[in-house]
Amino acid sequence: MIQPSDQYIHFFRNYSEKLRQTDCMEETFDMLDRYMLLPSQAIYLLDWKQMNIPYKRGSKKLTGYDDDEFTLDLISGYIHPDDASRYVHLVKITNQYAREHKPTPFVLEAQIDYRIRKKDGSFIKVLRQSMIFEQCADKLPKSALNILTDISKVKTDNSVNLSLFCSYHGSILLEDNGWQHEFDKFSKRELEILRLLKQGKSSAQIAATLFISRHTVDTHRRKMLSKADCKNVTEMVHKASKVGIV
Repeated sequence: MIQPSDQYIHFFRNYSEKLRQTDCMEETFDMLDRYMLLPSQAIYLLDWKQMNIPYKRGSKKLTGYDDDEFTLDLISGYIHPDDASRYVHLVKITNQYAREHKPTPFVLEAQIDYRIRKKDGSFIKVLRQSMIFEQCADKLPKSALNILTDISKVKTDNSVNLSLFCSYHGSILLEDNGWQHEFDKFSKRELEILRLLKQGKSSAQIAATLFISRHTVDTHRRKMLSKADCKNVTEMVHKASKVGIV
């Protein structure tokens, strides 16, 4: 995941508490117009209280949808079907965290990566960086600032992941990696075999180490690849290493 960006803090630190606790205003939009975007990025505000998107920029270049098409209904429905249920699960986690902890605007940064459908029907992998933008008087979140970045060229796997950072000191407060759940299906014996595979041992060597037959090892390996949704052992070991399983 991309580390928390100082651009949020530098650009928004002087954003007044008064504005944070009021509706989005034209002055707010003027400020957002000055926020520099990369060609691969789009920015939008999601107003949870009004359930709309009062501000957006760069969405047509990134997704192909016109501004009047880039609505709450669209961003709820353009998620890849294979990513949708996991994405909803992670959004619920972040929303629950925000409601329980009531963080000050721009203190926490949530990052979720997933696939979205462009207007031409193709899919791209995006990273969505989100921060609380406004609070209601009771400190509950009112709106969120979101920046979408096309990361298709740097992240080609189909996992859907969440990281929640403290933007001031970069510590990870919450993390939910999509690959982790795939390895939750592994048995104790399969995890033993996985660790030995990481060491570069062959099926014959694993069989000798665990005092089981090579046929049993090969059977486990086939089942493990299926559970991890991997094409080969190298990919499976890489996934397991990324989430700290081995």
